[in-house]
Amino acid sequence: MFLKMVTLSTLIFLCFGVSLAFSAEGFEYIPDTNTLALWHFNEGGGDKITDSSSNKFNGTVEGKPDWGDEDWNKAGAKGKSFKFDGNTVINVGKIDELKTPDAITVEAWVYPEDLSGWKLICCNWGGAVVGAWHLGVENGMPRFHITNNAGVTVDASGGKLETGKWFHVAGTYDKKAVKIYVDGKLIAEKNADGSLKKNDMDVVIGSKDSREFKWKGRIDEVRISKIAREPKDMSPNLSGPQAVNLLNSLIITWGKVKTD
Repeated sequence: MFLKMVTLSTLIFLCFGVSLAFSAEGFEYIPDTNTLALWHFNEGGGDKITDSSSNKFNGTVEGKPDWGDEDWNKAGAKGKSFKFDGNTVINVGKIDELKTPDAITVEAWVYPEDLSGWKLICCNWGGAVVGAWHLGVENGMPRFHITNNAGVTVDASGGKLETGKWFHVAGTYDKKAVKIYVDGKLIAEKNADGSLKKNDMDVVIGSKDSREFKWKGRIDEVRISKIAREPKDMSPNLSGPQAVNLLNSLIITWGKVKTD
């Protein structure tokens, strides 16, 4: 099960057909060459959010910063999260690299406290159909919208989140399809083509440029990438650079060894 905090499990198939399921109670993504922006929310105070990528797209809190308690760390999990009270947003400003990308992934860990109506996670969007993309939740259903350079808007939506639980939500686009993932599972996809629409909107976490549909709850590990990432890139990799903190919660599960 792809859950951060309680059980974050990923199935890895080894060369002899043995499956190894591991769980990590906390990790942080490490920026790679495809990372446009990455916010860990580990500051723990103040009104500035640091981008851990080389691009340094730092954000500024609008409203009262609330870093909450140490729930992430009770089981030894790594880092903190940011608590949005329904009025607070984080403005990152304009990201020039997002104006004409051919592919994108927008993802985050979210802990919703209110799922009524629209609640936005991370957006490069204004009002109505004005913008390039936005990742959010409508009445509990995760949705990822994109607008291409021809002005055509396409969204993929499906699944259902619950309040009081952590989920990983990701939207991807690769000039072929718009996809939405929840906890590493593909929930829905729709065909789409063209580069993303050019716009001068700010990138905003917890709302959009028009400051509507503000998030209420926690958000952590927001990452924007210039490729359409696969589920394996969204979870810790046992042998790769994303396995920052596997703790002592490794669970070995022996699967059936298939022989021909």
